[in-house]
Amino acid sequence: MYSIPFVLTLFYISFFSKNVFAGEGTYPLAYITGDQILKNSTHIPTGFYTFKHVETGKYLQFIDFDNQVVPTEGANSTVFNGTLWTVKWHGNDEYGGKNYSIHHLNKVKYDKCISTRWDHHRGLDDAAVMWQCEVDNITRNDIDFDIYPGFKGVYNESLPRPIHRKRQLEPRYINTYESIREDKQQWLFMRADPSETPLWNNVRFDPETGENRMNGPLIEPDREKDRHYGRHLFYLVSGAHLWNMIPRCIYPQASYEFDFTPNNTGVTALDHCSFGNASQLWEVTLWKPESFPLGFTPNPMYVDDQVESSRFLLWNAHTSPGSTILWWGCLIGFTFIVWIWHQ
Repeated sequence: MYSIPFVLTLFYISFFSKNVFAGEGTYPLAYITGDQILKNSTHIPTGFYTFKHVETGKYLQFIDFDNQVVPTEGANSTVFNGTLWTVKWHGNDEYGGKNYSIHHLNKVKYDKCISTRWDHHRGLDDAAVMWQCEVDNITRNDIDFDIYPGFKGVYNESLPRPIHRKRQLEPRYINTYESIREDKQQWLFMRADPSETPLWNNVRFDPETGENRMNGPLIEPDREKDRHYGRHLFYLVSGAHLWNMIPRCIYPQASYEFDFTPNNTGVTALDHCSFGNASQLWEVTLWKPESFPLGFTPNPMYVDDQVESSRFLLWNAHTSPGSTILWWGCLIGFTFIVWIWHQ
Protein backbone atom coordinates (compact mmCIF):
# COMPACT_ATOMS: atom_id res chain seq x y z
CA MET A 1 0.00 0.00 0.00
CA TYR A 2 1.39 3.39 -0.93
CA SER A 3 2.03 6.00 1.72
CA ILE A 4 0.24 9.38 1.66
CA PRO A 5 3.47 11.34 0.91
CA PHE A 6 4.15 9.11 -2.09
CA VAL A 7 0.62 9.58 -3.40
CA LEU A 8 0.94 13.33 -2.92
CA THR A 9 4.20 13.30 -4.87
CA LEU A 10 2.55 11.48 -7.76
CA PHE A 11 -0.28 14.03 -7.69
CA TYR A 12 2.14 16.98 -7.77
CA ILE A 13 4.10 15.46 -10.65
CA SER A 14 1.00 14.60 -12.68
CA PHE A 15 -0.46 18.06 -12.04
CA PHE A 16 2.75 19.74 -13.14
CA SER A 17 3.12 17.47 -16.18
CA LYS A 18 -0.43 18.15 -17.25
CA ASN A 19 0.22 21.87 -17.33
CA VAL A 20 3.52 21.52 -19.16
CA PHE A 21 2.80 18.73 -21.61
CA ALA A 22 -0.90 19.22 -22.41
CA GLY A 23 -0.46 20.84 -25.77
CA GLU A 24 2.30 23.40 -26.00
CA GLY A 25 2.46 24.05 -22.28
CA THR A 26 4.29 26.84 -20.51
CA TYR A 27 7.85 27.82 -21.32
CA PRO A 28 10.21 28.12 -18.32
CA LEU A 29 12.53 30.58 -20.12
CA ALA A 30 9.72 32.97 -21.04
CA TYR A 31 11.04 35.49 -18.52
CA ILE A 32 14.14 35.73 -20.78
CA THR A 33 12.50 35.65 -24.21
CA GLY A 34 9.72 38.03 -23.15
CA ASP A 35 12.25 40.55 -21.90
CA GLN A 36 14.31 40.21 -25.11
CA ILE A 37 11.21 40.82 -27.24
CA LEU A 38 10.49 44.04 -25.35
CA LYS A 39 14.09 45.30 -25.52
CA ASN A 40 14.36 44.61 -29.25
CA SER A 41 10.96 46.12 -30.05
CA THR A 42 10.56 49.79 -30.84
CA HIS A 43 8.09 52.64 -31.15
CA ILE A 44 6.75 53.48 -34.58
CA PRO A 45 4.57 56.40 -35.68
CA THR A 46 0.84 55.75 -35.71
CA GLY A 47 -0.89 55.90 -39.08
CA PHE A 48 -1.54 53.86 -42.21
CA TYR A 49 0.86 51.03 -43.10
CA THR A 50 1.43 48.11 -45.42
CA PHE A 51 3.15 44.86 -44.39
CA LYS A 52 5.07 43.12 -47.17
CA HIS A 53 6.87 39.84 -46.58
CA VAL A 54 10.55 40.12 -47.49
CA GLU A 55 10.90 36.66 -49.08
CA THR A 56 7.59 36.10 -50.86
CA GLY A 57 6.58 39.69 -51.65
CA LYS A 58 3.12 38.95 -50.25
CA TYR A 59 1.19 41.63 -48.38
CA LEU A 60 -1.08 41.16 -45.42
CA GLN A 61 -4.53 41.76 -46.89
CA PHE A 62 -7.96 42.38 -45.44
CA ILE A 63 -10.85 40.78 -47.33
CA ASP A 64 -14.27 42.06 -46.35
CA PHE A 65 -15.89 38.73 -47.26
CA ASP A 66 -16.16 37.03 -43.84
CA ASN A 67 -13.53 39.41 -42.42
CA GLN A 68 -10.46 37.53 -43.58
CA VAL A 69 -6.80 38.39 -43.10
CA VAL A 70 -4.61 36.43 -45.53
CA PRO A 71 -1.41 37.05 -47.49
CA THR A 72 -1.97 38.25 -51.06
CA GLU A 73 -1.42 35.82 -53.91
CA GLY A 74 0.16 36.03 -57.35
CA ALA A 75 2.36 38.45 -59.23
CA ASN A 76 -0.21 41.22 -58.77
CA SER A 77 0.49 41.51 -55.04
CA THR A 78 0.63 45.23 -54.50
CA VAL A 79 -0.21 48.22 -52.36
CA PHE A 80 -3.92 49.12 -52.35
CA ASN A 81 -6.48 49.98 -49.72
CA GLY A 82 -7.06 46.31 -48.95
CA THR A 83 -3.41 46.00 -47.84
CA LEU A 84 -3.38 49.30 -45.93
CA TRP A 85 -3.75 48.94 -42.18
CA THR A 86 -4.40 51.46 -39.40
CA VAL A 87 -1.85 51.15 -36.60
CA LYS A 88 -2.74 52.63 -33.19
CA TRP A 89 -0.74 53.08 -29.99
CA HIS A 90 -1.64 51.64 -26.59
CA GLY A 91 1.15 52.90 -24.36
CA ASN A 92 4.05 51.25 -22.61
CA ASP A 93 3.15 48.74 -19.95
CA GLU A 94 4.97 48.53 -16.63
CA TYR A 95 7.49 46.06 -18.09
CA GLY A 96 8.41 48.21 -21.07
CA GLY A 97 6.07 46.68 -23.64
CA LYS A 98 5.55 48.86 -26.72
CA ASN A 99 2.01 47.90 -27.58
CA TYR A 100 0.14 48.59 -30.82
CA SER A 101 -3.08 47.40 -32.44
CA ILE A 102 -3.65 46.84 -36.18
CA HIS A 103 -7.08 47.72 -37.63
CA HIS A 104 -9.22 47.65 -40.73
CA LEU A 105 -12.86 48.71 -41.20
CA ASN A 106 -15.18 46.35 -43.03
CA LYS A 107 -17.78 47.44 -45.58
CA VAL A 108 -20.31 48.41 -42.90
CA LYS A 109 -17.65 50.38 -41.04
CA TYR A 110 -17.21 47.98 -38.13
CA ASP A 111 -13.72 48.13 -36.69
CA LYS A 112 -11.83 44.84 -36.92
CA CYS A 113 -8.45 44.15 -35.31
CA ILE A 114 -5.78 41.59 -36.13
CA SER A 115 -6.01 39.25 -33.16
CA THR A 116 -4.19 36.21 -31.83
CA ARG A 117 -6.20 32.99 -32.03
CA TRP A 118 -5.85 30.21 -29.46
CA ASP A 119 -5.95 26.59 -30.61
CA HIS A 120 -7.56 24.58 -27.80
CA HIS A 121 -6.34 21.28 -29.27
CA ARG A 122 -2.67 22.14 -29.74
CA GLY A 123 -2.44 24.38 -26.71
CA LEU A 124 -0.87 27.38 -28.43
CA ASP A 125 -1.61 30.56 -30.37
CA ASP A 126 -1.88 29.31 -33.94
CA ALA A 127 -3.00 32.20 -36.16
CA ALA A 128 -3.69 35.87 -36.71
CA VAL A 129 -7.41 36.46 -37.26
CA MET A 130 -9.77 39.40 -37.67
CA TRP A 131 -11.88 40.06 -34.59
CA GLN A 132 -14.05 42.87 -33.31
CA CYS A 133 -11.78 45.47 -31.72
CA GLU A 134 -11.89 45.34 -27.95
CA VAL A 135 -8.64 47.12 -27.17
CA ASP A 136 -9.70 50.29 -28.96
CA ASN A 137 -13.35 51.13 -29.56
CA ILE A 138 -12.78 54.86 -29.00
CA THR A 139 -12.70 55.84 -32.66
CA ARG A 140 -13.27 54.24 -36.04
CA ASN A 141 -10.70 55.53 -38.46
CA ASP A 142 -11.20 54.73 -42.09
CA ILE A 143 -8.39 55.10 -44.61
CA ASP A 144 -8.93 58.63 -45.91
CA PHE A 145 -7.11 58.29 -49.23
CA ASP A 146 -7.09 55.87 -52.15
CA ILE A 147 -3.54 54.81 -52.88
CA TYR A 148 -4.52 52.71 -55.94
CA PRO A 149 -7.77 54.06 -57.41
CA GLY A 150 -9.95 51.45 -59.00
CA PHE A 151 -7.93 48.45 -57.83
CA LYS A 152 -10.22 45.75 -56.42
CA GLY A 153 -7.83 43.21 -54.94
CA VAL A 154 -5.54 40.33 -55.77
CA TYR A 155 -6.86 37.39 -53.76
CA ASN A 156 -9.54 35.00 -54.94
CA GLU A 157 -11.71 34.94 -51.85
CA SER A 158 -13.64 31.86 -52.95
CA LEU A 159 -10.65 29.50 -53.23
CA PRO A 160 -10.69 27.74 -50.88
CA ARG A 161 -14.24 28.57 -49.83
CA PRO A 162 -14.61 29.15 -46.08
CA ILE A 163 -16.74 26.63 -44.23
CA HIS A 164 -19.77 28.36 -42.77
CA ARG A 165 -21.23 25.72 -40.47
CA LYS A 166 -20.38 22.39 -38.95
CA ARG A 167 -23.32 20.62 -37.34
CA GLN A 168 -21.07 18.41 -35.28
CA LEU A 169 -19.45 21.34 -33.47
CA GLU A 170 -19.65 21.59 -29.72
CA PRO A 171 -22.47 23.96 -28.75
CA ARG A 172 -20.18 26.38 -26.85
CA TYR A 173 -18.44 27.32 -30.10
CA ILE A 174 -21.55 27.84 -32.25
CA ASN A 175 -22.91 31.37 -32.61
CA THR A 176 -21.33 32.47 -29.35
CA TYR A 177 -19.34 35.53 -28.46
CA GLU A 178 -16.51 35.29 -26.01
CA SER A 179 -14.70 38.40 -24.85
CA ILE A 180 -11.09 38.36 -25.99
CA ARG A 181 -8.07 39.01 -23.79
CA GLU A 182 -6.71 42.47 -24.47
CA ASP A 183 -3.17 41.23 -25.06
CA LYS A 184 -4.45 39.13 -27.99
CA GLN A 185 -5.06 42.33 -29.96
CA GLN A 186 -1.74 43.94 -29.10
CA TRP A 187 1.36 43.59 -31.26
CA LEU A 188 5.01 44.52 -30.94
CA PHE A 189 7.31 45.62 -33.75
CA MET A 190 10.60 43.85 -33.10
CA ARG A 191 13.52 45.30 -35.07
CA ALA A 192 15.40 43.13 -37.54
CA ASP A 193 18.57 44.88 -36.34
CA PRO A 194 18.30 45.70 -32.62
CA SER A 195 21.36 47.96 -32.83
CA GLU A 196 19.50 50.43 -35.04
CA THR A 197 16.68 52.78 -34.12
CA PRO A 198 14.36 53.17 -37.12
CA LEU A 199 14.09 56.73 -38.40
CA TRP A 200 11.08 57.91 -40.41
CA ASN A 201 10.89 60.66 -43.04
CA ASN A 202 9.69 63.99 -41.65
CA VAL A 203 7.94 62.42 -38.66
CA ARG A 204 8.82 61.30 -35.16
CA PHE A 205 6.59 59.46 -32.72
CA ASP A 206 6.43 60.77 -29.16
CA PRO A 207 5.53 57.90 -26.80
CA GLU A 208 5.02 60.33 -23.92
CA THR A 209 2.04 61.94 -25.65
CA GLY A 210 1.17 59.19 -28.11
CA GLU A 211 1.26 61.67 -30.98
CA ASN A 212 3.30 62.11 -34.12
CA ARG A 213 5.59 65.14 -34.36
CA MET A 214 6.16 66.41 -37.88
CA ASN A 215 9.70 67.67 -38.50
CA GLY A 216 9.42 68.32 -42.23
CA PRO A 217 6.90 68.86 -45.03
CA LEU A 218 3.97 66.55 -45.60
CA ILE A 219 4.49 63.74 -48.12
CA GLU A 220 1.62 62.84 -50.39
CA PRO A 221 1.40 59.02 -50.54
CA ASP A 222 2.14 57.78 -54.04
CA ARG A 223 2.35 54.07 -54.86
CA GLU A 224 3.80 54.49 -58.35
CA LYS A 225 6.49 56.96 -57.27
CA ASP A 226 7.07 55.07 -54.03
CA ARG A 227 6.56 58.18 -51.95
CA HIS A 228 6.05 57.46 -48.27
CA TYR A 229 7.40 58.22 -44.80
CA GLY A 230 9.86 55.35 -44.66
CA ARG A 231 10.04 51.58 -44.43
CA HIS A 232 11.85 49.22 -42.08
CA LEU A 233 12.06 45.49 -41.38
CA PHE A 234 10.24 44.10 -38.35
CA TYR A 235 9.02 40.89 -36.83
CA LEU A 236 5.31 41.20 -35.96
CA VAL A 237 5.13 39.67 -32.48
CA SER A 238 1.92 38.84 -30.66
CA GLY A 239 1.61 40.31 -27.17
CA ALA A 240 -0.35 37.24 -26.03
CA HIS A 241 1.28 34.78 -23.62
CA LEU A 242 4.54 36.68 -23.89
CA TRP A 243 5.54 35.82 -20.31
CA ASN A 244 4.58 32.17 -20.08
CA MET A 245 4.96 30.69 -23.58
CA ILE A 246 7.29 30.84 -26.58
CA PRO A 247 6.64 34.14 -28.44
CA ARG A 248 4.68 33.84 -31.68
CA CYS A 249 5.25 35.87 -34.87
CA ILE A 250 3.11 36.33 -37.97
CA TYR A 251 4.17 33.98 -40.77
CA PRO A 252 3.04 34.56 -44.42
CA GLN A 253 0.90 31.49 -44.86
CA ALA A 254 -2.89 31.39 -45.20
CA SER A 255 -4.73 28.80 -43.16
CA TYR A 256 -8.28 27.45 -43.35
CA GLU A 257 -8.04 24.86 -40.61
CA PHE A 258 -9.54 25.22 -37.16
CA ASP A 259 -11.83 22.45 -36.07
CA PHE A 260 -14.15 24.25 -33.68
CA THR A 261 -14.87 27.61 -35.28
CA PRO A 262 -18.29 27.99 -36.91
CA ASN A 263 -16.88 30.26 -39.62
CA ASN A 264 -13.66 28.71 -40.83
CA THR A 265 -12.49 31.83 -42.66
CA GLY A 266 -9.05 32.67 -43.99
CA VAL A 267 -6.42 33.50 -41.40
CA THR A 268 -2.65 33.94 -41.38
CA ALA A 269 -0.46 31.46 -39.52
CA LEU A 270 1.70 32.22 -36.50
CA ASP A 271 5.06 30.56 -35.87
CA HIS A 272 7.53 30.51 -32.99
CA CYS A 273 9.58 33.69 -33.24
CA SER A 274 13.12 32.97 -34.38
CA PHE A 275 15.50 35.92 -34.46
CA GLY A 276 17.43 36.07 -37.71
CA ASN A 277 14.81 34.03 -39.56
CA ALA A 278 14.00 36.03 -42.73
CA SER A 279 10.84 33.99 -43.28
CA GLN A 280 9.29 35.94 -40.42
CA LEU A 281 10.44 39.40 -41.49
CA TRP A 282 8.03 42.01 -42.84
CA GLU A 283 8.82 45.20 -44.73
CA VAL A 284 6.70 47.77 -42.90
CA THR A 285 5.96 50.96 -44.87
CA LEU A 286 4.37 54.07 -43.41
CA TRP A 287 2.31 55.71 -46.14
CA LYS A 288 0.65 58.35 -44.04
CA PRO A 289 1.11 59.22 -40.34
CA GLU A 290 -1.90 60.12 -38.27
CA SER A 291 -2.39 60.65 -34.55
CA PHE A 292 -5.23 58.85 -32.77
CA PRO A 293 -6.64 58.93 -29.23
CA LEU A 294 -4.72 56.57 -26.96
CA GLY A 295 -6.28 53.11 -26.94
CA PHE A 296 -6.72 50.96 -23.88
CA THR A 297 -3.46 50.38 -22.06
CA PRO A 298 -2.33 46.78 -21.53
CA ASN A 299 -3.93 44.97 -18.63
CA PRO A 300 -1.15 43.97 -16.18
CA MET A 301 -3.07 40.85 -15.13
CA TYR A 302 -2.00 39.21 -18.41
CA VAL A 303 1.71 39.84 -17.89
CA ASP A 304 2.03 37.15 -15.27
CA ASP A 305 -0.63 34.49 -15.83
CA GLN A 306 -0.09 32.81 -12.49
CA VAL A 307 -2.46 33.37 -9.60
CA GLU A 308 -0.79 34.07 -6.27
CA SER A 309 -1.99 30.85 -4.64
CA SER A 310 -0.33 28.67 -7.32
CA ARG A 311 2.78 30.75 -7.91
CA PHE A 312 5.06 28.03 -6.56
CA LEU A 313 3.23 25.12 -8.17
CA LEU A 314 3.84 26.31 -11.73
CA TRP A 315 6.53 28.23 -13.55
CA ASN A 316 6.46 31.89 -12.61
CA ALA A 317 7.22 33.13 -16.10
CA HIS A 318 8.07 36.72 -15.29
CA THR A 319 10.74 35.90 -12.71
CA SER A 320 13.58 33.42 -12.59
CA PRO A 321 12.36 29.80 -12.45
CA GLY A 322 15.14 29.02 -9.96
CA SER A 323 12.86 29.38 -6.95
CA THR A 324 10.30 27.09 -8.53
CA ILE A 325 12.94 24.44 -9.30
CA LEU A 326 14.29 24.66 -5.75
CA TRP A 327 10.82 24.36 -4.25
CA TRP A 328 9.98 21.32 -6.36
CA GLY A 329 13.34 19.71 -5.59
CA CYS A 330 12.87 20.15 -1.84
CA LEU A 331 9.30 18.83 -1.99
CA ILE A 332 10.18 15.72 -3.96
CA GLY A 333 13.32 15.08 -1.92
CA PHE A 334 11.47 15.40 1.38
CA THR A 335 8.64 13.17 0.18
CA PHE A 336 11.12 10.55 -1.03
CA ILE A 337 12.88 10.48 2.36
CA VAL A 338 9.56 10.11 4.21
CA TRP A 339 8.55 7.29 1.86
CA ILE A 340 11.81 5.39 2.50
CA TRP A 341 11.41 5.93 6.26
CA HIS A 342 7.96 4.32 6.08
CA GLN A 343 9.25 1.21 4.32
